[in-house]
Amino acid sequence: MMTEVTKRSEKDFARGVRRHFADVTANWNTAENWSRRRGDFFGGMVAALIAVPYGMALSIAIGLRPEAGLYTSIIGGAISGMISDAPVVVSGLSATVVPVLAALVQSHGIGAALAAGALSGLIMLLIGALRLGRFFHYLPQSVIGAFTSGLGVIIVASQLKVVFGVKPEPVGFELGVIDDLWSVLRVVSHSDSHALVISALVIAAMFLLPRWKRSIPESLVAVVLASAFPFLFGWQVPRVGELPATFPHPSFSALEFSAFSDLIYPAFTLAGLITINQLLTVVVADRLPDCANAGRGEVKFNRELVAQGVANMVCPFFGAPPGVAMLARTVASAKAGAVSRWSVFAHSFILLLFLLPLRNLISHIPLVVLAAVTVAVGLQLVGIERFRALRRMNRADAALFLLTFGLVIFSDLIVGVGIGSIIAMLLFVERAAQSTHLEQVSAFVPGPAKQEPSAIFPSLESIEQQADRQFLLQSEMQIYRLTGPLFFASSEKVLTRLMREVTAKTLVLDLTEAGPIDSAASDCLRQLSVRQRQRGGELHLIGLDARLFASIEKDGLLDQIGEVIRRDEDIATNCKSQNSTVHVIGNPMLVHPPAHPVPATRSRVA
Repeated sequence: MMTEVTKRSEKDFARGVRRHFADVTANWNTAENWSRRRGDFFGGMVAALIAVPYGMALSIAIGLRPEAGLYTSIIGGAISGMISDAPVVVSGLSATVVPVLAALVQSHGIGAALAAGALSGLIMLLIGALRLGRFFHYLPQSVIGAFTSGLGVIIVASQLKVVFGVKPEPVGFELGVIDDLWSVLRVVSHSDSHALVISALVIAAMFLLPRWKRSIPESLVAVVLASAFPFLFGWQVPRVGELPATFPHPSFSALEFSAFSDLIYPAFTLAGLITINQLLTVVVADRLPDCANAGRGEVKFNRELVAQGVANMVCPFFGAPPGVAMLARTVASAKAGAVSRWSVFAHSFILLLFLLPLRNLISHIPLVVLAAVTVAVGLQLVGIERFRALRRMNRADAALFLLTFGLVIFSDLIVGVGIGSIIAMLLFVERAAQSTHLEQVSAFVPGPAKQEPSAIFPSLESIEQQADRQFLLQSEMQIYRLTGPLFFASSEKVLTRLMREVTAKTLVLDLTEAGPIDSAASDCLRQLSVRQRQRGGELHLIGLDARLFASIEKDGLLDQIGEVIRRDEDIATNCKSQNSTVHVIGNPMLVHPPAHPVPATRSRVA
């Protein structure tokens, strides 16, 4: 029997494969399909032209051979493109990882840096598989902006020695950027004029060309123009040198795990930085009208992390650093006509042509040109407009931006982001607590009680004929309305005020406009209930919706209090399933929970 089922499954699978290839073959020669493939090819070619100078420049900034950055785009881009849900997103080596990997290369060597990159890919794979990517969206925008600006300053400072053509002695301040700047300033008088001229030309071209025409790949044009100067004027400057004649084979020996304990923190740092960059790029790309995947619905962030994680696990075995989704290349590719993941494969294929048949051209590029490209990228990351916008921010957000920025450039990337995020959360908690308001209601009878007063004050049945019924109600009951969230940061304030002001036997708390509550809020309500019982009185909660009712019931408060008045009808089904009796009183509902021990003088949830 199992053999027949297996054979049937194999036949169905083979039939599906044949049908798929038949559809591909039938549509391959159509004009529409050729137009799409042509757009994918040109889109991939534009992305590759942008990737060549960036990849080589950032790879040299890390301390690797220039071709290593191109390997990241070729291998990582193809692998992530196959798995990713975003069809035109292009991956490659990013400036985000440069400071961390450069520090590892200097302290532990290239093998350790590649090992940390592979570990970061594994961590990203786990983050995506466990569906934890959504938590990275909670990072405040001010923290992300400060991180990006600080990263740009670090990159610029790290390349100044090459731009000025000097070889400074290290200093021992251990203040990050300050060390790099001071070491260059001490020997700036010995700068190489040729290096300064070439660097100025590259940086000027990369900033001025986009102002003239955005469709021009400014980095490629800058590299070509600046590389021509040494040939025209006979300047002697260090060059990239000869590149390998063959594509590298995967090798486990390229990774060095002997200092594994020293690689854990950098690996987590890389994973965090790449994850933030990956998600931000995918979100922005999905919102751009030029991208083929724009407006397709919710982005599958976890799948993107899995795709990039797998790619970053593979790249180090080829001697390549980890990569990330690149926004500039993705947008340029989409504007050039890319509509599917074939554009990503075209991007990798064209880069492969640069590495093999055209490698002799690349070998003559001056190193200072690539360093100047890196400096231009860093200056673009700094973003002067962010600092101009500080005047429009409130003081708390501006202070948070500056604090995070200072920690990033003087301490550590992940430390800056972590402390900045914690402070941002504390500021949000403070603002949320300040939005919680408690006011005493002058109209002493709430809506539900006006329709059926005995629902929240049973003793009215015995005095219903008395002329002073209203006066008795007002003297025996105090009503407060709670607006905003009731949680650990605001519950103590609410509890203290009610303990101080409430003198009536019956306390009615209107939660119609209340926000979410937590266990601290439930404990606050429990203490109010106990206090009212000790005084021989009652506690009533009105205006409960399904969410508040479920929270109170989950915390066990409902079992201690008694009767419930609900303002929605969603709970009726749940109460019936619990053998509860439901009495409709106008719009609200009176719900009697299952029998449980209740004191003689009992509080209620109404």
